[in-house]
Amino acid sequence: MSELTCPHCHNSVPRGATVCSGCQAEVEYGSPQAMFIIILIIAAAAGIKVGIWFSSASWLGWVVAVAVVIGGMVVSGRLFKDRVNFKRVYKTR
Repeated sequence: MSELTCPHCHNSVPRGATVCSGCQAEVEYGSPQAMFIIILIIAAAAGIKVGIWFSSASWLGWVVAVAVVIGGMVVSGRLFKDRVNFKRVYKTR
């Protein structure tokens, strides 16, 4: 297993850990959480657009929206598979 280095305290953190043992920074792997929201917005817009274009088959909008969500999640997973993010909240008081 490979080791990561925390950018906050420069402590060695094993890959797969959820918290840095040195500074208690949270370790996040994979796609950012905001990416799911972006994919849902794009899927909704595509579904609505297709539903308007093909008003006689409005169910097609749902099919397109589901396909965009599934495709977006697959692409997002591949793009961010090696992403590691250390999140730490600094308290000044």
